[in-house]
Amino acid sequence: MTKFINFICNEQQFALTIDSVEKILLYKKPALIPDTSAYINGFLSYNDIPLLLIDMKRRLFNEKLTPNEQTKVIVANWKNKKIGLIVEQITQVKEYPITDVEQAESTNGTAKTAYIIGTFQENDDITLHIDVDMLFPLEGEQEIEGLIEK
Repeated sequence: MTKFINFICNEQQFALTIDSVEKILLYKKPALIPDTSAYINGFLSYNDIPLLLIDMKRRLFNEKLTPNEQTKVIVANWKNKKIGLIVEQITQVKEYPITDVEQAESTNGTAKTAYIIGTFQENDDITLHIDVDMLFPLEGEQEIEGLIEK
């Protein structure tokens, strides 16, 4: 059994392995960064360092997230660095038997959805298991790394 943190983004359930998550924070308005990709929301002070925030609704569905009292920031480990993933709502911490993971087909060859590494199905609900390290295209990775290093 592996533990996952489940969250909602655009009415779709997603799951991250708990070992890819450092902490969950309440959403606070970030310091904005001009001239960046639309899904880069800004910086938030975290442990006395700037934490780059990613609007997951914008990244995954190209729709702007409107923060409310349920909006959270998942501090995630991304390529040995920390980033903040802004999500609409954390729904649960759940264990899934690893045998229940249905591996996503890699035959379609699309890099756009390489971050989806499997699915979990319960009743009629499907949860998409995502890999934080694969969340961005190469240009996005370079932009994020450049911002984190500043």
